[in-house]
Amino acid sequence: MAEAIRANVQTVPVGTDLSGALSDWLVEKYRDDRLGLADVTLFLPNNRAVSALTSAFVRSADKGLVLPRMVAIGDLALDEKLGPLLDPFSQDETTPFPAVPDIERLLKLVALIRQDRGDASAAEALHLAKQLVQTLNELEVEEKSIHDIELDHDDADLADHWSKAYDSLKLLCRQSESWLAEQRLLSPASRRNALLDRLTQRLKSTPPTAPVIAAGITTAAPAIAKLLSQIAGLPQGLVLLPHVDLTMPEADWDALGNFDAPEEGSDTAKPPRQQETHPQYHLKLLMHRMGVRRDEVTAFPGKNASTVRGAQLSQAVQDIFCIAEKTVEWQGLSPKRRSLDHVRLVEAEDSSEEARAISVLIREAIETPGKRVALVTPDREIASRVAAQLLRWNIEADDSAGEPLAEQPAGVLFLTLSRMLASGLAPVPLLSAFKHPLVRSGEGRLEWLEQVRALDMVLRGPQMRTGAAAISQVIAEKVADTRADPKLSVWWGVVETELLPLVSSGRRNLAAHLDAVTAAAEHLSDGAIWKGAGGRRLAEFVEDLSTQKLDALSDSDGLSYPDLLASMLADISIRPAYGRHPRVAIYGLLEARLQSADLVICAGLNEGGWPQLPQPDPWLAPHLRRRLGMSGLDRNIGLSAHDLASALGAPEVVLTRARRDRSGPTIASRFLLRLQALIGERLQIETRAVDLGKQLDRAVKRAGDYPRPAPMPSPEQRKVAISITQMDMLKADPYAFYARNILKLDALKPVDADPDPAWKGTLVHKIFEDWTKTGDRDPDSLVRFAENALSDRSVTPELRLLWQPRIMAGMQWAASEIETNAQAGREIAASEVRAEGEISGIRVHGRIDRIDRQADGKLVVIDYKTGGPPSKGKVNAGYALQLGLAGLLVETGGVKEVTGEVGGYEYWSLSKKDGEFGYCAAPFAKNPKDGEPNPTTFVSFADGKASEVIAERILGDAPFTAKLKPDYAVYKDYDQLMRLDEWKGRTNWNEAGDVD
Repeated sequence: MAEAIRANVQTVPVGTDLSGALSDWLVEKYRDDRLGLADVTLFLPNNRAVSALTSAFVRSADKGLVLPRMVAIGDLALDEKLGPLLDPFSQDETTPFPAVPDIERLLKLVALIRQDRGDASAAEALHLAKQLVQTLNELEVEEKSIHDIELDHDDADLADHWSKAYDSLKLLCRQSESWLAEQRLLSPASRRNALLDRLTQRLKSTPPTAPVIAAGITTAAPAIAKLLSQIAGLPQGLVLLPHVDLTMPEADWDALGNFDAPEEGSDTAKPPRQQETHPQYHLKLLMHRMGVRRDEVTAFPGKNASTVRGAQLSQAVQDIFCIAEKTVEWQGLSPKRRSLDHVRLVEAEDSSEEARAISVLIREAIETPGKRVALVTPDREIASRVAAQLLRWNIEADDSAGEPLAEQPAGVLFLTLSRMLASGLAPVPLLSAFKHPLVRSGEGRLEWLEQVRALDMVLRGPQMRTGAAAISQVIAEKVADTRADPKLSVWWGVVETELLPLVSSGRRNLAAHLDAVTAAAEHLSDGAIWKGAGGRRLAEFVEDLSTQKLDALSDSDGLSYPDLLASMLADISIRPAYGRHPRVAIYGLLEARLQSADLVICAGLNEGGWPQLPQPDPWLAPHLRRRLGMSGLDRNIGLSAHDLASALGAPEVVLTRARRDRSGPTIASRFLLRLQALIGERLQIETRAVDLGKQLDRAVKRAGDYPRPAPMPSPEQRKVAISITQMDMLKADPYAFYARNILKLDALKPVDADPDPAWKGTLVHKIFEDWTKTGDRDPDSLVRFAENALSDRSVTPELRLLWQPRIMAGMQWAASEIETNAQAGREIAASEVRAEGEISGIRVHGRIDRIDRQADGKLVVIDYKTGGPPSKGKVNAGYALQLGLAGLLVETGGVKEVTGEVGGYEYWSLSKKDGEFGYCAAPFAKNPKDGEPNPTTFVSFADGKASEVIAERILGDAPFTAKLKPDYAVYKDYDQLMRLDEWKGRTNWNEAGDVD
């Protein structure tokens, strides 16, 4: 260790509000000289600390005072810059080169990475460049250079993948260093070091006569440690460190780690283990770099620096976070040392319950005048949930982390427009953009939304083709068959004309894409996207990005551009404006340092959240990090432990966690497990807030159990026409038939839905129908026709790659089967024909896929299936009667194109069987039993079953019971309407008489 200096280094114990203690002490010291306080210079860790200390001065002063000069050292992790005292606006020959803009540096590293890794995509290179920035910042903060990491491979003993990463890192460091030198720029960390070193030299050469105090700074960076060391040695200098444990046994303090250089001849390959996860580790490292021993640190004399309570809390924290070897001593501790009377624990079932309980605690706390509440959590989801819960009481919490720009209205619209243009006007991003509140937000918005909703209806369900032309074609088809208003076609024509040039130009490269998105945003929102805090920050982002060369991020595939923009926007947050609740704050772990409150709620105490799991460095192997003397990946765990230890010093503390989150079951934080193991049953469990939280959303009057639906329409309403394909629905699920045919409710499919079997079947039927209309009966022409129908480049990739080969294989089988039948004298008599007739006076109708005429003159009714045909057992049970009813309509003259006796019934399935696509199946067994249908009796069998259900449900008064026969009720479109999940399991499935 360096030779000890005369240092004025003090600390406050756990449980002491450092800001309050320091402000009270200074106000008291300068009570008789109010202007003297203005001569004091305070160095603080970040801008949040400046705000906290300013508030503390306001609370400490009984009348007006002039504040001291407060300077934030800044924090790279918080994207904070050095204050003007450290980085003056005026430049001279001693001022370092300016810092390279973050976006410019990032893009240069992306270009270097893609040059080094020729196969890296833009997205991969951007991800690696972000992590490389972090690695370079760590190296520069620790004052390590390229020469420090140039180690011999054999000496480094690296695995192959680490060796490659190491070679790339050396190359990229040299290239980045050369580029910065050419541009006469410095990296942010290097420039920060240079400015701090210049301040240190100025303090050394011309020591100020006024007091200089550094308070709350815990960063152990060498440049900051040298500055703190210099301040500590000034005549009126003071370094005030937070919560250095002065009572920890010397052996335990030594066990945290030894930072002295190894002696010659010692085994340097196995350095002693560093206890980086301990909350005192980083403070010991800082003091070592300052050249200060722990016995030189004294207790701060401020009156708010509670010594009795602070000693008790320090002992408790020392016990909780002791090194692993010391935990065996917990059993022998006295009950007094194994209790924390001011700490409560909330264990919720899930994150939603945890957020409600926290909101109740906050709402209750602010009922006490002047009481301040702070929610401290690294989990942004918990923070967002609590902020939303508090809005029910009109409480807007001061959330220090702000809201990501990508989640602000302006950012959401910008990224949605990017996806819309990159996808070539795909339906989902197109409608998402058109419905955004910022689009056409003026007087014409209602007319705009009317057309957008009409377009939404048109684009429901699977789409065979993509692009603007496909949308125009779909609109034209819907207008032609009167399912869409002609105004929609005119409106879309105008929109398409405006957007198509942007789609084509936006695919050239990322710069052109950015321009296209900006133009679309400007046009569609009439400039509203650039208004407000989020809009102004988005405009700055676009301007900064537009001035850069974006070639490194350009890909041949423009579909990656939205993800690239989203990745860059994710690093930008919008801080809350003034006017939030003055006594309710939400902090992240970094922002919480030097903050204080009467009630501190530490939320999200789960492993992986608090502490966060270390993220591996893809550039530097752990072995190399150790050899360089850099912090290990566990350093942040120690900082998280120190943050929790500091929070435990608040007058009232609540710790919360959820047993489940959106990812599944959770594991309690290692810190919480230690606290529970130490305190045991003495730990207070908070349940009242959880119970009250549950009641927040509980209905005043509990609704009764929902009965199984069984509507009873009037006789006039019952008499509706029945499709031969819906006879099963009427028998097995009368409620679904009621909703569809009587209430006329059609289920809406999702926009641009994935192809489903029903849509696939419609497509196949369409191909057969169009082929039949050509009049060409050559089976080979059917295959060619299907190929032409599916060969359009606008056909969706999923259909072309996954479904087209299966459809074509089935079509080839169908073509060969038609040819075989033709050789046997069987020909196609009709295809895709309409049929209708009456059963018991009720109109029955349908469409018959195909009717063949055999050599003997009898007809064969055929039904195409893209999946498997119905089972013979289902037909025997009186279901799947479509073919039988079709035969009935044919024989009774219900088909204009063909008449005659039906002698056969066939399902032509295009699905796979025995390894081949396509096969023919009959609806009944070859040797049916008594009572089972056969080719001769199928018509009468179907007629009888249909007559029974028509007499019961259409002509009779039987209720339309939901899911009467669930085994045969395969239709799910109306399950939500019948609220199936609310009564299923409480009602006998097969008895209609027990329904309400």
